[in-house]
Amino acid sequence: MTDCKLKISNSIKQLFASESNNYIFIYTPPKVGSTTLVSSLRVSLGKSYNVIHIHDEVMLSVLTGIDGIKVNDIIHYLASIGKNVFVIDVYRTPVERKMSEFFEKISPYHFNNNEENINHYSVKRVAERFNKIFPHIENNDHYFDKYNIGEPIPFDFVNKYTIQKENGINYVKLRLCDSQQWAGILSTIFENDIVLVTDYETSAKKIGDLYTRFKAEYKLPVNFLKSIENCKYFNFYYNDQERKNYLNMWKNNSCEQVFSYTRSEFVFYMQICFENQYINDVQIEHYIDNGCFCKFCSLKRRDIYFRCKNGETKFDKIIHTEVIHEVKQERTKKISQFIHSKNTNKKYSHNKFSIHLK
Repeated sequence: MTDCKLKISNSIKQLFASESNNYIFIYTPPKVGSTTLVSSLRVSLGKSYNVIHIHDEVMLSVLTGIDGIKVNDIIHYLASIGKNVFVIDVYRTPVERKMSEFFEKISPYHFNNNEENINHYSVKRVAERFNKIFPHIENNDHYFDKYNIGEPIPFDFVNKYTIQKENGINYVKLRLCDSQQWAGILSTIFENDIVLVTDYETSAKKIGDLYTRFKAEYKLPVNFLKSIENCKYFNFYYNDQERKNYLNMWKNNSCEQVFSYTRSEFVFYMQICFENQYINDVQIEHYIDNGCFCKFCSLKRRDIYFRCKNGETKFDKIIHTEVIHEVKQERTKKISQFIHSKNTNKKYSHNKFSIHLK
């Protein structure tokens, strides 16, 4: 086996816990609703599909400890050996995506303060910082820029998703604006009953109060509107009426123009952010379902699945160590109840015998 194939093989072993021949790559940019997809598919499909969440090669290296291979290398290798491979990307409108990405790093990077303190900042203060870096916050699209496929097929505005099959790989494109329909869409694609487990929303974090206020009060500088209007992704994934509605919404929520950082000023800004950073931004046990397939985690997964089908929306994370701790606590409780019951019965029998003697 060549060195490259050996690296790919080792990466696959690091990334996937199930021996299933079915693979789903949630291969998207950050902050497009991808975490919800991961948890929903893991909870719904269990061991029948391997589900991995990946943004780029840096994340791949962190997850596997292996350098020198690309996400596409793994995807194409699995397809070449006959595996059933799906790759999913999600489009999110530019202003909302930039907001979410900014707030994701607002504590460790942009203000270098804890979220509890930042939550008390004024919307004006936060908006001024956001506007300074707005043009430089990423707005790329993996379907166009990362997958290395032919010309993307037109988005299906009726069914709210597209599937493009190339080289034995199923490339799926969704939109976050259609997320309320994702359960039905995914059920159709994977021919299984998929439930939607909403996960990792910014509004549910410690910074959620400020984020909610920011979304309600923020005014978009008019000079940013033109870049949105000309965005090729926006024009591809939204039809004429949707684009008109979106642009009108922000025109009605706009303000005077703002001069942002130049590219060189932004690079210097981020350099200072990294140098001053003291808060760890590494996310551990990121998902509601972290993908363990042991007996007890699988039971909790099924429990969440059926509770979700019954309309529940709030769930504890499936974290192996915590699940095992819960199982041990429950066993200890049952043993204590059994011993207590046995002692009570002995006492009752003794008292009954004493009364009989009298």
